[in-house]
Amino acid sequence: MKLNSKLLFGVVVFFGIVNLLDVITAMFILPGESNPIYLLTQSYIILWLIKILFVSLILYVYFKNEYPSRFWLYSYIYILIIGSIMIAFGIYSNVLGILNPQIVETAATLSKGQKASYYGQVVGLFMIIPYIISMISFKVYDIVEHKIKYKKQ
Repeated sequence: MKLNSKLLFGVVVFFGIVNLLDVITAMFILPGESNPIYLLTQSYIILWLIKILFVSLILYVYFKNEYPSRFWLYSYIYILIIGSIMIAFGIYSNVLGILNPQIVETAATLSKGQKASYYGQVVGLFMIIPYIISMISFKVYDIVEHKIKYKKQ
């Protein structure tokens, strides 16, 4: 099997590792867990299965190595990088909860709606809004780039 890019493979592997670490560390703070999938299902097994399915999809796309356009390749890489950063932030929060049980106790008193709302705000602020801005910027670049003349050096 020939890797299509060692750097991209490293990003894919890192994404898989942080997903694994996230579910492992979250098991220690279940009363305070705010993942919407867990909140809706109250099942850690379903959360594991969805994470496995998503990481498998990421691996499938990597090994298939076919993208409809540069825009889709960029989106794939963006999702891997911003997703890894967001999940790493979740791991950090989980570890803080493990080391400080009073944080988990406080989080456990919040309603499912409050937990989901806070989770959505963090994801929206740090993932969705930057994604939209980045995708609009890339699309504009993609449209105008072939009409631009570069200064030869």
